[in-house]
Amino acid sequence: MSDFTPFIRFGQERAAQLLAAYLREQGIACKVDPIEDNGNEAFQLSIRDIAQKDAAMSIAQDFLANPNAPKFQDAAWHTGEVSSSQQSMLGTGTMPSLKDAAKAPFTMLIILLCAGVYLGGLLGYFEVIFNALRIEYFDQLASNHQWWRLFGPNFLHFSATHIIFNLIWWWIFGSQLERVFGTFWLVVLFVVSSLFANIAQLLVSGPNFGGMSGVVYALFGFVWWTGWLRPRWGISIPNGFVVFLLVWLAIGYSGVLFVDMANEAHAFGLISGCLLALSLHLSLPKSKAT
Repeated sequence: MSDFTPFIRFGQERAAQLLAAYLREQGIACKVDPIEDNGNEAFQLSIRDIAQKDAAMSIAQDFLANPNAPKFQDAAWHTGEVSSSQQSMLGTGTMPSLKDAAKAPFTMLIILLCAGVYLGGLLGYFEVIFNALRIEYFDQLASNHQWWRLFGPNFLHFSATHIIFNLIWWWIFGSQLERVFGTFWLVVLFVVSSLFANIAQLLVSGPNFGGMSGVVYALFGFVWWTGWLRPRWGISIPNGFVVFLLVWLAIGYSGVLFVDMANEAHAFGLISGCLLALSLHLSLPKSKAT
């Protein structure tokens, strides 16, 4: 006879694993098993001590009301358990849609800011906006304290193709990362990758550049390496996209394109995303890594 008592079932494994991670953190022993429910795959969460059922039920009701609450995401990170499915972030059925916008407020905020800045440029204010957001060297920033300029290039785009390309990738990666890891972690990714990408580009080519592509490459690197380091989380990117983005990075360095590319922003953004994925991996229990 099993020592565990069936408690609740979910149609998605990630939801079951998130709740299980938080229950364990609260001292409630539990497990998740795949089962068949009317011909469909489901995931049953069972608890070991029936005396803890009321406490588990209270937590489950809280989880069902707000599954994206930071405390549930944090518990998943601490235990190293997000999902054992191998579903790709960009696979069929996982692409974000407009209905996901409410679940990704920071992603939408950046899109709106970029769009607003670009629209202002089209209305004749490009020079004013560019001068207000253009990055500056550290001696200038130390003098004028306009530290927002370290992030200013992210919001500057110089053509419709430029902004559309960047914001599509930002939406694909950012919205899903925000829903999986929470807004705080996406903000960390944005801040760290912006500093890596923009400072590197500034030091190599000067202050006259712009675009979100450095941050986009950071998100790509984070997803790519997280999928490699923590395959149980089910976060990955198809090999075809990996090849495309790496080839595009190489083409930028080759100099064959008719426009100047912010190559250092791309490269150092990618490096920062990979390093953040590695940092998260190393901060969690190694026994849960595979």
